[in-house]
Amino acid sequence: MNKVMCNVFISGATGKVGRILVEEVLEDKDLKLAGGSASKQSKDLGKDLGALIGKSNININILEDISNKKDIDLIIDFSRPQNSIQISRFARKENIPMLIGTTGFNEDELTEINDISKEIPLLIAPNTSMGVALFKKIIDNSKEVLNLASSIEIHEQHHKEKQDSPSGTAINLKDQLKDIVPNKDILIVSSREGDSPGVHKIKLSFKDETIELSHKASDRSIFAKGAIIAGKWLKDKPSGLYTMQDIYS
Repeated sequence: MNKVMCNVFISGATGKVGRILVEEVLEDKDLKLAGGSASKQSKDLGKDLGALIGKSNININILEDISNKKDIDLIIDFSRPQNSIQISRFARKENIPMLIGTTGFNEDELTEINDISKEIPLLIAPNTSMGVALFKKIIDNSKEVLNLASSIEIHEQHHKEKQDSPSGTAINLKDQLKDIVPNKDILIVSSREGDSPGVHKIKLSFKDETIELSHKASDRSIFAKGAIIAGKWLKDKPSGLYTMQDIYS
């Protein structure tokens, strides 16, 4: 029996991670590229997705509007909050599982995403690196050490073009830590310089010593590879709101 391929649509296909996702999907034997979209401001609208990544044309052009697109089994979104919300409404309407790797949502947008997840499987991840998912698992199992620390800081560094500060991952880490040690004040220190894909460090200070837990992304491909793994895991799940850590539970 022939295995049915999963048709993947990439929202934000012209971005740094989006371009890598296009290539990863094209190379994955279990996946088929159903299409890709970009914002109306993108100079790449209408361009062939193959040409976008420096390969031969594949006769799939970059869209602005996804509303008439059919035959999609999974949406992976690395765009911007306003666009993510529009795409997630489409996913709910068409009953399509969706992974959101976009960051910078406000409270109202997060509430809507939560509501949409009641009708479709939806995974939201400010960081789709599998290493960060494991990093957060370590934090979950460190309550005793965290309680002993006199202070806790989160340090994050990203490339100078990253628009949100602090990063979605840093905010998510702070929320996670506050759930574990609600009595602790947690400071986030952000920096934007160079072309760094991302560094996140948790600094625990004690009387005469310091412990640091860190994760460094050396290449943006880790976010695309993690999104592919998570998307494959998500596509057959029931409706609900998922995170990267759920893959390991």
